[in-house]
Amino acid sequence: MTDERPGMDTPEEPTPPGRHGDEHDDAKVMAGAGDFTSGEGLVAFAGIVIVVVWVIFSIIVAEYFIAWLMLALAVAAAVLPRLNRGTVEKFHPLPTLMKVIGYAIALIGVFALVEDLRFDEFNDIGDILGGLVTYAACVMAFIGARQIKS
Repeated sequence: MTDERPGMDTPEEPTPPGRHGDEHDDAKVMAGAGDFTSGEGLVAFAGIVIVVVWVIFSIIVAEYFIAWLMLALAVAAAVLPRLNRGTVEKFHPLPTLMKVIGYAIALIGVFALVEDLRFDEFNDIGDILGGLVTYAACVMAFIGARQIKS
């Protein structure tokens, strides 16, 4: 016979020491991740990072400059998923567009790295930091483009 009395809580699984009960729950972590867990999301996030680097290092600090083509592709990568999907799909399927934009950002990033190394663009800490963050975003765009199924 079971002892079920009203008001008595059922025994729960003990929580490991130093950790709260609902901390690091995979379902909650993925639910809070939002749009940036898919391949399209990685390409969009890479575009946002490139735009932020442009604002900080090209406009405010005036140290590291990003090519206009990379900036235009980054803006497109950041904006296209936020538009009405039906409107975008009238032109071309969104996954295909994001894949092409991701690969283009990665390719332009390779050219930018070679150009920066060839012409010795890394003079100050702002140049180095802006370049490293931009190249990391280009790698992120490449990884995201590879994950997109189209």
